[in-house]
Amino acid sequence: MAIRLHSFVITKKRYIQVETQPHHLTGIYKKIMDSSRNIPLWQFSDTESAYYESEEDGTMTFFQAVSTSTASPGIWTYMVYDCPEGEEGVFADSKFNTSIQTLKELFAGKKIEISASDIYEYLEYRYSNGDCLDIYLPDSWNKFIAHKIADVLFEEYKGFNSTSVFAEGAGKRYAQEILDEFIQAGERIIQNGGNIEDFESAQFNILNQTSIDDMAKLIVEYNDYRIWQAALPSKSKAVEYAFKTALSLISRIQQN
Repeated sequence: MAIRLHSFVITKKRYIQVETQPHHLTGIYKKIMDSSRNIPLWQFSDTESAYYESEEDGTMTFFQAVSTSTASPGIWTYMVYDCPEGEEGVFADSKFNTSIQTLKELFAGKKIEISASDIYEYLEYRYSNGDCLDIYLPDSWNKFIAHKIADVLFEEYKGFNSTSVFAEGAGKRYAQEILDEFIQAGERIIQNGGNIEDFESAQFNILNQTSIDDMAKLIVEYNDYRIWQAALPSKSKAVEYAFKTALSLISRIQQN
């Protein structure tokens, strides 16, 4: 049986309310901006309702700008589960903040300030929502050298997201292995009071000790100049290393 949830009609789904996270807010913000490009920022309430579906965490966020007989203006986020027809339901929790104030601030040009729980979250948020969020490093990275290392790691993260070659198979394994080892090296250097030169040296050692053959073969097998255009030039040492190795492989193939 169909049920109505924040102006939307749903079937064969159950919704369990959870806390709205920064990426849910920025997702709604960008969705409204995309659909209302001709509306001045301060008039965002002209958009009466919108929703944002996050594939990464399986949630759906609803925005409602006007009061109805059942709800005031607000933002609600739910975990979404499939269910048989006739067993639909909404499980709300009044403890969660549903205020639209933060969304108003986004439309006024103010960024949301958040502290990352770990370096992985910092890199993800900075990459995907840096235009909407002021992201602070976790407490264990709250040192001058840590900020410099985080900037280098961010260039690596950007590089890995610059082309689809690092999104699956050998490319994904290479990217994850390198990023993990770079982060571990960075944490050791921070704890030991090292400097950025120590980190760059560690990067060089890690790359030279990493098996690169499958990664290079994958780049060659793609046989698509567009991945080279998308990835290069790059500030990522790992990306440059992978494509340099692929170029050497191409040269060897041509010689044979």
